[in-house]
Amino acid sequence: MDKRTQLLVTLSLGVVLLLWLFWPSSAKKHERELAAQAKLAALSANPNSGEYRLFVEQNRNLFTEPNMYSFDKLMEMASSGRLSLVAELWKLRSKCEGGNITTDENAQPAHTMNPDECNIRIENFLREQYPSYANEKLIKLFRTYLQYEDAMRRMHLSEKMPLPERLEALKKKRREFFSESDAKLIFGYEEARAEAQNALNEFYRNSTNMPADERVKKYYEIRRKALGDYDSAFNEQEPKYTRYETELLLREDEMQRKGTTATQTEALREEYFGKEAAKRMAEVDREVREERSRIENYEAQAQKFLRENPSLGESERDKKLTELRTNVLGKEEAAAYQRRMEYENYLKANNLK
Repeated sequence: MDKRTQLLVTLSLGVVLLLWLFWPSSAKKHERELAAQAKLAALSANPNSGEYRLFVEQNRNLFTEPNMYSFDKLMEMASSGRLSLVAELWKLRSKCEGGNITTDENAQPAHTMNPDECNIRIENFLREQYPSYANEKLIKLFRTYLQYEDAMRRMHLSEKMPLPERLEALKKKRREFFSESDAKLIFGYEEARAEAQNALNEFYRNSTNMPADERVKKYYEIRRKALGDYDSAFNEQEPKYTRYETELLLREDEMQRKGTTATQTEALREEYFGKEAAKRMAEVDREVREERSRIENYEAQAQKFLRENPSLGESERDKKLTELRTNVLGKEEAAAYQRRMEYENYLKANNLK
């Protein structure tokens, strides 16, 4: 390599090094762009700015949904547990992810947002969407929730802590930020459900010898008392099948003692789902029992085969077991069984089970 070529190579490497040192990385550049957009949004949120009208229209276009609740309806539903204010906040936040912030409904998303810009736009939307007495309340809740959320990111609760103690610690932390009435408005339904579940678990453990009818009645009395104002909302949201399973579980001890499990299970199914549905459920039970019997038959034969052929090579052993599975279970059921076993082995190998 002549001196001229060496010089060109050296200069080229020097230029690349300087660019690498001083040219902003794409990630940092993107962060600065998002920060600049958030700053611009904060300036636009000022009613005295020239961009305020456009800013309001952008947010209205981004967040408005058909048939949005009035403030009074929002508070009523949150107080009864029929609506979660946190879920509503996350619904608004989800619209910031690549959301369209132009006034043209058919326009492509203008840019992505960082959390700061999203929060500024949500606050502006709340201010414009609701009358002053309402938006002041919502914005105060919104700002306080952001502070609470930030504190929760830094809070560490040991996984070894018993669940009731964890729940109590969360409840205490929430009241460091919210008044009791505001905490109930935001977290009341969640907390009541947790407290009810603790009480019901305790009752279930200590009532195994109670007559089934009395046990079921007492269970729902405890739940109704623990849920309080949220009981109606909980009943409305509870799937019928969940309620059926709960009653079946509460009656199970007595049914086993009396040997009436089959007849009473059928009666409960007819009560909850009707006679035809009860028949279909009984048919599914029969199919499950038959499948379980076939699997137990295959596994017994597989264990016998492995005992009798300990020196068989891995490839030949797997081939023979596949043939045995197919003969005993059928092609589709054998393939499903193999997938289940592979999944369980994966969980065990990765300490997930």
